[in-house]
Amino acid sequence: MDHVLSRWPLSVPFRGLLCCLTVLALAACGASAPTAVPTTPPDAVTLQLHWVHDYSSVGFYAAEKNGAFASQNLTVTIAGGGFSEQGTYIDATTQVANGNADFGIASADSIIQARAQGKPVVGIAAIFQRSPLAIISLEGSGINRPQDLPGHTIAVADGGATQLYNTLLSLHTIDPVSAPPTPRTNAGITPLINGNVDAMVAWAINEGVELREAGKTPNIMLMSDFGIDSYELVLLTSEKMIAEHPDVVKRFLQATLQGWNDVLKNPDPAVALVQDYNATLDLAGQQRRLQATLPLLTVPGTPFGAMQPEFWTFTHQMLLDQKALTQPIALERAYTLTFLNDLATP
Repeated sequence: MDHVLSRWPLSVPFRGLLCCLTVLALAACGASAPTAVPTTPPDAVTLQLHWVHDYSSVGFYAAEKNGAFASQNLTVTIAGGGFSEQGTYIDATTQVANGNADFGIASADSIIQARAQGKPVVGIAAIFQRSPLAIISLEGSGINRPQDLPGHTIAVADGGATQLYNTLLSLHTIDPVSAPPTPRTNAGITPLINGNVDAMVAWAINEGVELREAGKTPNIMLMSDFGIDSYELVLLTSEKMIAEHPDVVKRFLQATLQGWNDVLKNPDPAVALVQDYNATLDLAGQQRRLQATLPLLTVPGTPFGAMQPEFWTFTHQMLLDQKALTQPIALERAYTLTFLNDLATP
């Protein structure tokens, strides 16, 4: 931000009334022009998204387009995620750990597993307060609660989705043999529509909306309604950034919070910004997905971005129980509330 200081004389030596009047007259006429202090160059940082440019990152687009990043003296490159040209998944924890990005978006379980692999990444805020992960079936399936799962075929992707699904079964004392996960090899909704599976573990805000667009009525069972509390999207940075540039981290987080709060206040104009980053997207479809997302961004009595330590503890224990971790990590180093608390302090 530009700061201009007007340098006025602090005292005028007494040289008689005429001299004094002359000095005052010159000052009033602007003879002593203000001197501009050189502006501080903005800090350039890169944010690595968890997926391709779409509605799920609209708060960052708002922070850029509405000037929140600029007001914090930041220039931000927002890098799309998904898969590279070589077909490999662009992992934000790896990008941040390697220094290719300063900030990233990943799930809490990914951050914990990255820490176990020696990647010095740290979560600093939760983008979603509630997970969009759900068991989605079609109307009339009879799958309304975990106890309804035995005897059905449930498509589940490898990794975190399978771990959370197995944890759901364990939490509700359901024999996993009675409801084993079927590998989900198709990213779309076709297997469910065609009847190849009875349900799938997917995002309510994506596949759930896609089913409605296909003329189907989805039956959505959010895992968070049944004790599975996990953070699917967490803003992260590196230990190095925190140690060497804590002011940049704080300013980036402050601008991020402003961007997402702008979305919460006025979502329709905000989602239109998505097309500035991916012109191929259907705006109406993006609006439907964002509308499904809004209830998950905040919960009553909790500000946007907040993180609950018990969610991290739950996720850590889940990974241990599912043998995704061979030994515990120092969980207190996987995330920090410092910056959120600083920004919450008047």
